Amino acid sequence: MTDTQREETVAIVFADISGSTPLYERVGNTKAHEQISACLALLKSIVAEHDGEFVHSRGDDVVCTFKDCQNAFKTTRDMLAKTEGGELLVHIGLDFGDVIRVRDDIFGDCVNAAARFSSLANANEAICSELLRSKVNTSSQAELTFFDTRHLKGKRDAANVYRYAVPNLDMGTQIFFGKSDGLSAAATTPAPTSQAKITFDGETVVCSSGREITIGRSETCDLVLPFGWVSRQHAVLEMRKDHAYLRDVSSNGVYVCVAGQPPVLLRRETMLLPPKCSLSPTNHPDAEGAISIDCEVTL
Repeated sequence: MTDTQREETVAIVFADISGSTPLYERVGNTKAHEQISACLALLKSIVAEHDGEFVHSRGDDVVCTFKDCQNAFKTTRDMLAKTEGGELLVHIGLDFGDVIRVRDDIFGDCVNAAARFSSLANANEAICSELLRSKVNTSSQAELTFFDTRHLKGKRDAANVYRYAVPNLDMGTQIFFGKSDGLSAAATTPAPTSQAKITFDGETVVCSSGREITIGRSETCDLVLPFGWVSRQHAVLEMRKDHAYLRDVSSNGVYVCVAGQPPVLLRRETMLLPPKCSLSPTNHPDAEGAISIDCEVTL
């Protein structure tokens, strides 16, 4: 180990800005750059307030370390609270472990995990490891609710991950727990001639190429599901040429059901849909109170 490197055991906070690309398109390069720079400056100031050490910022992210996991969590809460309601929101990943500091960079498994958790989180949300959660106080642990069990790249065993969201944004959504089957899919890209239709309770919404269809509890969604256990925006359906893809963005996931096959729980993942299937948000399709959304892809 050279004098420009040092080993540490720290909490990692990996905060990334959401919404920068549409902001550039909406207001232009100069104004977008100013707003993003102001947001990054705010995040850095919050890190300093809680005795954190800023490591670097590349593009739209801020990476920082904390000797105290409680301070890392306080920073996360403040980052989400102080950007709530703005044009630029933040999604955050946290982990704890051994790292190597090299000048203005940092390396280690927990750094990679924090970055992965950040990409898993929705805007105004944070995802952390079970280890980090175990090192914060009891009241903070209560705010970090079980989210899922995940296999991380390079890890042999699956690990529990936990979720924090700004309370006002999550109010009214009942959280259910389950394990993801981790199914993902890829597809070829033939000519765009198809559409997908989703139907629930007599209402049908059509998704054509170049359009996204939102499914959720919010009245702004294209297909509204007025149930407390459905997230305000639960899933997004989009057509990519002749294929329909479902992307889960919810707290609880959505089951994709195909006749003759076991249901697949999709959670913060995107799946290529078959020509005919049904969707069951949150609840297993055989569970009491489960609802079924018919989905058909037609040429």
